[in-house]
Amino acid sequence: MPVKRDYYVTVEGREEEIKVDLEEKEPFLYEVEIDDQKYNVDFAQINEVVYSLIIDGKSYAIEISENGNNFEVIVDGDNYKVEVLDEMKRFMKMRASAALEGRQVIEAQMPGYIWKRLKDVGDEVEEGETVMILVAMKMENEIKSPKKGVITEIFVEASEDPNESTVAIGDKLFIVE
Repeated sequence: MPVKRDYYVTVEGREEEIKVDLEEKEPFLYEVEIDDQKYNVDFAQINEVVYSLIIDGKSYAIEISENGNNFEVIVDGDNYKVEVLDEMKRFMKMRASAALEGRQVIEAQMPGYIWKRLKDVGDEVEEGETVMILVAMKMENEIKSPKKGVITEIFVEASEDPNESTVAIGDKLFIVE
């Protein structure tokens, strides 16, 4: 029985998400539809990270490294970072990102002290970029921006002296808009 699945793929460097329809016709034989274009694909795994694809008669050796929903794909020496989501994971990601619109107040999730600040008020940040380092139980913890934006307020100073930059759980650290 053919199995059809929809995936949503984002390739680094492309602005838009690509919808990929994948239908298994037989074991290792697929019909893949990308941007209303259909391809016949013969797929075989050679070893742990190398795959053989024959797409409409043209052969490709592809190396794929997986990290959750993110993949590093090497095709003919070209390296691509690719995110692949099924419908449920895409929905959950969209729901989470919608919650991060507007002003975000970042609070300390653990007690410790701010050892280092990497950003100042007015600095632009990318989603996931480290803004400051919080030391707790002798471990350095990166405090990252949850979204792309601008740091509009910082509530703590950094210091190597824990007495000068101590924070408790729930203390405001910074705001990103």
